[in-house]
Amino acid sequence: MFLSRGLYVFPSENLIRRFMFDGQEATELPAITFEQQLIDFLEIDLTPFNRLLDKLKAHTKENTSPDELLGVCRAVGYTAEIFCQEEPVYSFLLCTKLYVDSYDISSYEELFEHKDHAVEMLRDMVHTQNIFFTIADAYCRFEGSHEEKTTKAFLGRETIFKCQFEQVIAHTDVSTEMFQMTRPRLPYSRGYRFDNLPAYIWYVFLNAMEYDTGFSQCDYCGHFFKPRTKKKTRYCDRVRTEDGRTCKQIGPQQIYKFRLQHSELLADYDRAINRNYRRVERYELKLGDEKQGKDLSYNDYADWLRELHTAKMSFMSGEISEEEFKKAIHHLD
Repeated sequence: MFLSRGLYVFPSENLIRRFMFDGQEATELPAITFEQQLIDFLEIDLTPFNRLLDKLKAHTKENTSPDELLGVCRAVGYTAEIFCQEEPVYSFLLCTKLYVDSYDISSYEELFEHKDHAVEMLRDMVHTQNIFFTIADAYCRFEGSHEEKTTKAFLGRETIFKCQFEQVIAHTDVSTEMFQMTRPRLPYSRGYRFDNLPAYIWYVFLNAMEYDTGFSQCDYCGHFFKPRTKKKTRYCDRVRTEDGRTCKQIGPQQIYKFRLQHSELLADYDRAINRNYRRVERYELKLGDEKQGKDLSYNDYADWLRELHTAKMSFMSGEISEEEFKKAIHHLD
């Protein structure tokens, strides 16, 4: 193989083996399924990360000295390095992209451009999560077979499939030995190399959605999960109470009570989701990037939808009032 720094991925049916290669040594991460990798990525709370990027972006030529700018650039690199340490594939790809896009800097202007470029590169991860959160949520909301649901969720989104991935061929068994000078052996192993996080998640998403794996969203908390059986499952196993009860244990009763006592409010909730989702679709089909009227971006919609899921759960558990829940429902009106 041509040994460039990057994440090397070798799929075997629905399982992927991942190798982080820094240009000298390779580290194999635990194997993972496509859907679990997608779920893990969608579950990351990027709100604090996005706020930090806003602060870093706010440093302009007018309000930042050269020494302060150097500090900002170091902060960008440190942010990428420490991101989501429990799953090192993310920080590795963020740092790899910074490494690939690095260049010799000889002036304050070039350093400032590099800072802005690095911040936007990190923000691409936020945008990528919002895109696939929106589509995954729509897929789970739609009724029907897997094929019918993917057709509805992907309708008008042909650009999702216009992507290119760098293929690699290993001339030995899939292991860390691939990255050393070894004697070729048949059969060859085919995989992909990634040097940035959005491309990797794109690849993961397409493979996760290709087959009916039971990818689901909890009716109670709104989080994504993979059921343990092929039977349609509406609630996840996340612990939600101090006594250890899960969504699966408390969700059905809470949802039943919610539908019984607040049927019109629930209908208003569903209408708001469908209405705002259509606003995203209309904006996406436009040729220009400028929002007009009631246009809604992926980022705006995904942020609102996450907050709405949280508000729904808080209302059902009695943490917020009906008026506060209504305010969350109509926040984008």
